[in-house]
Amino acid sequence: MSGKSPFMQKIKEVLLNIDPEVLSYNEKEFWLYERYYDYVKRYAAERRLTYTAIALPLVRGLHDGTYRKFSIVKDGVSYRLPYVIHCLKICCTLIDLQVPLEIEDEDTVLASALCHDMIEDLPFANGGRELYTDYCLSEEIYQTVVILSKRRDFSPEEETEHFRKIQENPLALLVKLADRENNVEDLYNMPLWKMHEYVEETRVRIFPMCVYAKLNYPYIKSAFVILEDKMKNLTEIAEVLVGRYEEQEERMLARLEMLERENLQLRQMMIELAL
Repeated sequence: MSGKSPFMQKIKEVLLNIDPEVLSYNEKEFWLYERYYDYVKRYAAERRLTYTAIALPLVRGLHDGTYRKFSIVKDGVSYRLPYVIHCLKICCTLIDLQVPLEIEDEDTVLASALCHDMIEDLPFANGGRELYTDYCLSEEIYQTVVILSKRRDFSPEEETEHFRKIQENPLALLVKLADRENNVEDLYNMPLWKMHEYVEETRVRIFPMCVYAKLNYPYIKSAFVILEDKMKNLTEIAEVLVGRYEEQEERMLARLEMLERENLQLRQMMIELAL
């Protein structure tokens, strides 16, 4: 959709109210996520999703300079993946699901997907309220992102409450499950110990949320079914790999114990010979 359309012209005017430094980004890295960015931009323009269209350049600018833990290799050159690609993929997943939401809720979900990690990862002076006070998004988007945000020092009780709040908000829950589905796709780039930890949390925390979602939000049940199926397929494969690793680790530990016993016996024999 042309940037000269009335809708995109309106978005351009709104963005003029945001500090240009906030929206600046590394243009040399744009090619790494351009297709996802343009896909969301076209969809937002077609559907007239104001907040989603505003969130796009905002997330690109605010996450500029941060990267995923994974890289890609092209023509023999390794490139770090800008973090924004994760946010864009989640948004694309939700678009492709065609969740039957009212237009306002769809706009909130997609914009929240783009911004879901901002409060958790970025040093906002006002706790993220800047999303609606300075960056032209809605207070509902801010509240949704707050629900999704998790402190690294949560106690077990706080973590349980965190997941409870998410599952009781269907819009936040859609974002959370799409977020987890995207992260599960990257399981094979994780160390095996991290893969095991992530699979375990998905099994204990996330799958029960899928059950809750299907029971309590039947009008969007199909989206939850698809996300759950994708996660289950990927985690089952990952669990096989983790199981093989654990078996190998057990064999190595058993071998190490045997060598230690043999070494101890050898030392004892040398002591006895010396006497």
